[in-house]
Amino acid sequence: MKYPSPARRAAAAAVLIGALSATGCSAINYQATTHVYSGSDGTMFDTEDVALRHMALVAGEENGPARLLGLASHTNPAAEGPAQVSIEVAGDTFDLDLEPGEAINLEHDEELIVSAIDAGPGSLQEVTVSVDGTEESFNATVMDGTLEEYRDLLPDGFDASVLDHLEHGPDTWGSGAAHHDPDDDSH
Repeated sequence: MKYPSPARRAAAAAVLIGALSATGCSAINYQATTHVYSGSDGTMFDTEDVALRHMALVAGEENGPARLLGLASHTNPAAEGPAQVSIEVAGDTFDLDLEPGEAINLEHDEELIVSAIDAGPGSLQEVTVSVDGTEESFNATVMDGTLEEYRDLLPDGFDASVLDHLEHGPDTWGSGAAHHDPDDDSH
């Protein structure tokens, strides 16, 4: 039997060490791409065969009315029948029947207005979901009209005075102080 030369053994060892070091980081370090998260302003929640995505409330103030936003979908297209979903927020309950595979956009397909939420903008509001009798709770984001895309969704309309405390300055224009011109309104 012929054994490989010391040079070939050294080359094989170098290739093996290189292969191990190239894959070593992914073998022992956290992989961010494996983390499931809600890539929106709202939160996500799964229960039974129902998935709730981008769940948020748009309200002008604490103890005021709020619009419930998000997507409710029946994730089991092979189910025997519809999922009976109840969503309860601060004492108001909304009932949905989701056919297998169906999704309902709460912003466009339904108008779900909560009469008075417990939480104010920038905080979280508890939401209770019941699917075919099984009840669970999660927290949904509460937003106001500070972001322009939510202003038309406020149940009582948008009050521009909520923006009075926001002031543009050197750190909010483009690339900072080098580009700030307080006399230039074209920003």
